[in-house]
Amino acid sequence: MSDWNDHGGTSGMSRTFFNRILELVYPDGLYCICCGKIIDSSRPYRLCNECMDEINWAAGRTCVRCGKPLSDLNPSDTCYNCREQDHVFRRGYACAGYGSCERAMIFALKYGERTDIAPTMGEVLHDRMVLLHHTGSADLSQYDMVIPVPMYEPKRRRRGFNQAELIAREFCRRSGLPLAPRAVARVRDTHAMKGVGQGGRTRNIAGAFEVRADVAGKTILCVDDIFTTGATMDELARTLLEAGAAAVDFLAFAAGADMLRVGATKDSDAADGPEESANRNATTDEAIEDYYIS
Repeated sequence: MSDWNDHGGTSGMSRTFFNRILELVYPDGLYCICCGKIIDSSRPYRLCNECMDEINWAAGRTCVRCGKPLSDLNPSDTCYNCREQDHVFRRGYACAGYGSCERAMIFALKYGERTDIAPTMGEVLHDRMVLLHHTGSADLSQYDMVIPVPMYEPKRRRRGFNQAELIAREFCRRSGLPLAPRAVARVRDTHAMKGVGQGGRTRNIAGAFEVRADVAGKTILCVDDIFTTGATMDELARTLLEAGAAAVDFLAFAAGADMLRVGATKDSDAADGPEESANRNATTDEAIEDYYIS
């Protein structure tokens, strides 16, 4: 099996021991992974009834380009962001909008070392794609490989894991699609993006990825925990397409809100200074906080 394909874990015996401790503290089906309330093992996605209802599931209208839930105030079939930006990726899919429950789960996974949450997110991703496949909105059989959005290696070592890879691993286990966690490397670090406009985000992430596998002619599905403006996914797609990939789609657990930026145009971030750009994006950035780019 080529070195870009699935591999056996990221942290050796210490990580295995830590995961066993987690299983004792957070046994499957005992606590809601969002609020911590005691539940029984019959609850889907390890969520209590209240949190299950609170999740902003992408059950209604979604953007035909990035898959995020559309605002009730948006009459179009495309979100405001995708109407403003010429994205490089072909198509995106999201399971939920980014709200308080989604934030709690993502932050617990990333910063609380609750790696037990990742397989549940992978299950959600799988169920979402199976549903879309059955309704004709997606075709799982077209993908040649699944690539989790890579982390900068020193950062991954400090954290001990890449949350996108853990989520993608469960998704691939359920879907049968090949996981390629080493097909792309993140070759330089990037800065936190709070208060930075689209133009600044694009410049920050430019050149951050390097393809290290044969992707020529392949249709690729990239997996991440959250999709915001698309700067990271566009750069990853651009890098893969330049290496010969046929098409690049993405699948994320959560997506940022469908919000209109007053006075925004495709070139407005490039034209504005950093202060003006930050002010126009304040609402969105406060919602996402300083999460991206990870």
